[in-house]
Amino acid sequence: MNSTKGIISKGVFYTALSRYSNVLITILITAILARLLTPFEFGVVAVVMVFTTFFNVLGDFGIGPAVIQFKNLTEKDLQSIFSFSVIVSIALASIFFLSNHLVASFYEDEKLKDIIKLLSISVLFFSMSVVPKALLFKKLKFKQVGILNVAIQLCSGTVAIILAYFEYSYFSLIVKSILDGLLSFIIFFSLSFVKPTLRIKWISIEKIIGFSSYQFMFNFINYFSRNTDNLLISKYFGPALLGYYDKAYRLMMMPVQNLTHVITPTLQPILSEFQDDHDKIFVSYLKVVKVLALIGFPLSFFLFYSSTEIVYIIFGSQWDASVPIFKLLALTVGLQMVLSSSGAIFQSIDRTDLLFVSGLISSFFMVSGICYGIFLGRSLEHVGLGLIFAFGLNFIQSFYFLIVRGLKKPLIKFFKILMVPIGTSCILGLVLCFVSYYRRDNMFLNLLINLIVFLILFLISQEHRKIFSDLIRDFKKG
Repeated sequence: MNSTKGIISKGVFYTALSRYSNVLITILITAILARLLTPFEFGVVAVVMVFTTFFNVLGDFGIGPAVIQFKNLTEKDLQSIFSFSVIVSIALASIFFLSNHLVASFYEDEKLKDIIKLLSISVLFFSMSVVPKALLFKKLKFKQVGILNVAIQLCSGTVAIILAYFEYSYFSLIVKSILDGLLSFIIFFSLSFVKPTLRIKWISIEKIIGFSSYQFMFNFINYFSRNTDNLLISKYFGPALLGYYDKAYRLMMMPVQNLTHVITPTLQPILSEFQDDHDKIFVSYLKVVKVLALIGFPLSFFLFYSSTEIVYIIFGSQWDASVPIFKLLALTVGLQMVLSSSGAIFQSIDRTDLLFVSGLISSFFMVSGICYGIFLGRSLEHVGLGLIFAFGLNFIQSFYFLIVRGLKKPLIKFFKILMVPIGTSCILGLVLCFVSYYRRDNMFLNLLINLIVFLILFLISQEHRKIFSDLIRDFKKG
């Protein structure tokens, strides 16, 4: 167990180092672009990015996690799987390219045609990167992947800023997406040493098709549940409001992705080695959940009470319409941080079938919440309220399928882990609520006061100190 914890801790350390470097770079790049581009320009690209994400989901086809999960794949198997992935990538990029008329017609916006044609290049390279990147994770190359991701973001972000400065408008965002895909493929392909083959052995594809098909179906429905908001907001509210919403949503997702994903990428590659030992996986996972909850739930309250300052300082006053929706979405950060870790455990125990069923239910709740906000509430704020309820319901049903149906453990043990983080968060929320009555005109001072309160209450908790001292000790032992 200690060896497993040590490996996870090392993986977390290197992933965290790269992630937090990435956070600083992303915040800096986003802050600059938000002052060079308008909400409308961000919104136009956000419309197409919904479809780009969809084709990236199709391009993955659940192959990445399958390559990590199955330990008996030979070099010939990997060559066939990679070649199959390349063929799928070319086909999907071509279909996306040819779909430009349909999308432009649906949104009644001719400029979307050129955007789609250009972003089809991004789809091609992102899809072809799936297998090479999965092989690096399979070999536990967390440090190398992390460093490379930082370098890629720094390079593409710098180019985007230069283009935006010289008034290339939303094309600066398009070029950034293309560079992200191109550089990822070139670097990961060169490091993975996987070679394509002209003779694809379908028996190799059959080895992973059961696992990957359920993973793909989950990714497919998860895409729609996560992107229905962008599709409908753009159609019924327009690109400008989509720009405000998209910026608020991405800002909310930043701590979710960059705090949760320092841990979850390491889980499947490591815990899949013990896929038949559910006791070991359950004990290890509870420790992970505790860390995520101790960070995530208090962070939700901090972001809620600091929403105005964060939006104004990072993006500027022109993004003031993003504040109300960001404030509501911030309340879901803790739930999402814990919830987003569940997929890796479904994969580790080879139960992507349960992941699919849970995802199907999740999509129903998510789409229902979004439709409530758009068609009944008719405002971005009501979309936020609908998503809060959706994430709450999904938290319960997802962990029922994982803990009870997958790991065969009592759900009460899981929820006991959450009691201390929830209690700490409530205390923090009350203190920040009191502090909010004494706000000053200085945005930086308000944010600094909230941050000091957050850190004091965060660090005086014995549970917080213990969990992080354990992680440091495990890392040193590992």
